[in-house]
Amino acid sequence: MPRRAPTRVRRELPPRRPTESGEGFSPALAAGISRLERSRNYLGPGAVRTALRLWREFIADPYRRLRVDSEGCGVWECCGDPWQAREMLEGVLLSLPRRTAGELRRHIDDEW
Repeated sequence: MPRRAPTRVRRELPPRRPTESGEGFSPALAAGISRLERSRNYLGPGAVRTALRLWREFIADPYRRLRVDSEGCGVWECCGDPWQAREMLEGVLLSLPRRTAGELRRHIDDEW
């Protein structure tokens, strides 16, 4: 029985589903971020996603205001400082390979 060509096999595959992060990341970027979060002791699971969310919420505010109360509740996921989140994202950008870092930079800068 003859072997089917790889392009024909790929055409018959179902379309790829979005990544589980829901951020629109490519599989390579999602894997790179996951690998980075596991290998760095200052990053936990989901830390990059949380930092990206904090930064996007800050950018979405037309007045670019920080929270009214200076302390907040003290929980990073809820009332974290968006400028610290941006600094953490810059560190992640420097740690990722060039191609995936470019994709993450586009996700960050799209909002600005």
